[in-house]
Amino acid sequence: MLAVTVRSCIEELKPIEGESEVVICDNSDPELQETLLTYLPNGYFKDRKIRLHYQKFPCLFTARETAIKHALGEYIVCVDSHMVIGRDMILDLVEFMDRKGHGKEIGFAHAPISWMHQHERMARHDRDMTQNELGNWGTAYAYEQMMTWKGMPWICRKDFWHDVLGGYGALAEHKVSWGGGDMHIGIKPWLLGYPNWAVPTSPAIHCGPFPKPKKGKADPKAKYRLYHTSGETPHCLGFLISCYVLGGEEMMNRNKAKIAQRFGRQLNIDANWERAKKLGEKEKKWLDSVKVRTFEELLVRRPWDEYTSNSRRLLGSVAGAR
Repeated sequence: MLAVTVRSCIEELKPIEGESEVVICDNSDPELQETLLTYLPNGYFKDRKIRLHYQKFPCLFTARETAIKHALGEYIVCVDSHMVIGRDMILDLVEFMDRKGHGKEIGFAHAPISWMHQHERMARHDRDMTQNELGNWGTAYAYEQMMTWKGMPWICRKDFWHDVLGGYGALAEHKVSWGGGDMHIGIKPWLLGYPNWAVPTSPAIHCGPFPKPKKGKADPKAKYRLYHTSGETPHCLGFLISCYVLGGEEMMNRNKAKIAQRFGRQLNIDANWERAKKLGEKEKKWLDSVKVRTFEELLVRRPWDEYTSNSRRLLGSVAGAR
């Protein structure tokens, strides 16, 4: 699947003016690395269209940090290693950022995501934060507008990622297992005063998760798609850590029931409550010193709704004038 994703990225980078590249961080077992190389279009390595970096341990967050660190471009577009990129998706994201002052006042700009087993009409841009931060998927927007958060595919400025956002923060520092990263980097921009935007474009199609075999062992090429083998903490602990960093114990309690409902089989919440606070305390102290609004203020104000309402009023006025 990685080979399909890489080729899909290369194809969608062709309309982009100037230099572009695909940066991969391979955090698979050393004995698998040569095997993975045989699946990649090696001719693109010669002209540096593809650049490959290695990580000696399996952790999603540190792998993405490594890839972004070595990227050469002004913008970073993030996709999973098992996606098919929508037609002109990358071009539309880049052009949006260019039109918005090169994205200097934007957190993330998002293309919609869909899943290969669903119709494209099920594509979504954002998550509903009405009751908790792990709520239902929102919608796919037909107009450019502010939105709450979601995971990839997204675009941001590289200097925003490093100099403003602080990347995955505690999740990367402590090599946390899968879970919580999208919420962490998705809500943090709003607290720092940088809105997220939805860009109407073709969705990226997520391939998987794949069913486990009924008999025998899983294919070793997919070893680190198994959640319990990634990172050095229990699966989904990152959700608790992220809640503490972003909104303290109030946000942890707001999301506790939902985390238990979705991930209670993988994570003993009560047993890991204090550990999550300990792992997140350093980043929380930093964020508390630089953020422009608290998490509670964000929930009350809901600036993404404010922008949408103003846009609808403007569209209504224009329609009435006609």
